[in-house]
Amino acid sequence: MNPFAAFPALCLRYGRPAHLVHAGAHAGQEMVFYRQAAVPRVTLIEPIPELAAQLRTAYPEATVVECACGAAAGRAVLSVTRPSNMSTLGAPEERLVERRIDVTVRRLDAVAPDADAAVVDAQGLELKVLAGAPWRSLRMVIVETCTVDDPTMASPHEEVAAAMASQGFAEVERWVRDYDDVNRWARGAQMPPRSGEVRDVVFVREAP
Repeated sequence: MNPFAAFPALCLRYGRPAHLVHAGAHAGQEMVFYRQAAVPRVTLIEPIPELAAQLRTAYPEATVVECACGAAAGRAVLSVTRPSNMSTLGAPEERLVERRIDVTVRRLDAVAPDADAAVVDAQGLELKVLAGAPWRSLRMVIVETCTVDDPTMASPHEEVAAAMASQGFAEVERWVRDYDDVNRWARGAQMPPRSGEVRDVVFVREAP
């Protein structure tokens, strides 16, 4: 089950975003829940060209931007993996890499400067994406994090929580998956157990 099934109820509790930007949209699996929540404006960011093209066809109501996100604009090499939603600008296991492509990197505040909600799923580089976020407009941020030290799964939960707190955000919810289940699905049943969690963590701006 996609943990974003909880998103429409989340919007009832904390307010529906006017403009949601999703960094690392992949195939748009979360769009059904953004539609259910009636988010009026969605920007999907995806660096893999064929996936970006699929998003434009499948979700004409969304703005699709073909790039990766980071702390600074530029160019980078993306390792496209099998499965493709583990693709990363980091250094994945070589056996998983199908090809490498040169991609544009943009700051999130340049792509969606007025976004009031952001979803960040960058396979270990979430903190770099957040370094370029549009903090003045953001009111809700959902970040994939991990309690296991795994540089191409997700950024460490404690580090993300500290970075969000420094911007005036508090954790209000977390949608948890078993790390070993995710790791074995992505990298094979032979992966040894490491006992931890992959957490999609919801942060909202604290009242002044």
